[in-house]
Amino acid sequence: MPLVIRHARPEDVRTIAEFAMKLVAQHHDYDPARFARIADIEGMTGFYGGRVNAGDAALLVADMDGRLAGFAYVQFEERNYAALLEKAAWLHDLYVAEYARKSGAGKRLIREAATAAKALGAEKLMLSVAAENTFAKDIFERNGFEATMIEMMLNLAD
Repeated sequence: MPLVIRHARPEDVRTIAEFAMKLVAQHHDYDPARFARIADIEGMTGFYGGRVNAGDAALLVADMDGRLAGFAYVQFEERNYAALLEKAAWLHDLYVAEYARKSGAGKRLIREAATAAKALGAEKLMLSVAAENTFAKDIFERNGFEATMIEMMLNLAD
C-alpha cells in the first residue's frame, strides 16, 4: 500500500475528528482527573474544519490508498510568554489508526510535521505527551525529541 502524507482537505475533517475523539478517550483513560472529555464529534469537526486552511497551522493526514490512516496537527506561535518560547510550533496531535501502525505512518507524519513547522517559521517543534504513554514517548525520542519540561498537577478537587 502506498503511503502519502499530505495536507488535509475539507472532506478529510470528519475522519480526523473521529481519530481525535480516540485520542481524547485514550488520554482520559490515562488520567481522568487531568484529561477531561470536553469534546464531541461535532465540536472536533468544527475545530479541525477551521484549521484546514489556517495560516498559523498545518493539518496533515496519512493517506493509504485513499483511506485515511492518521493525522498530525501542528500550530505555530511567534511568541509564547507563558512557555518562554519564540518561533515555536506545537505538535498538538499525532494519531495513527490501528490498521496502519508499524507501516511508517507515524514516523512520516512526524517528519512532515517538522517540515510544515519550518515552513510556518518555527525554529523548534514542541509537544506534550501523557506521562503514562511510554509507547509515544519512545517514538518521539527515536525521532529526535528531547524532554525539556515536566508537567505537574495538584488536584484541587480532592
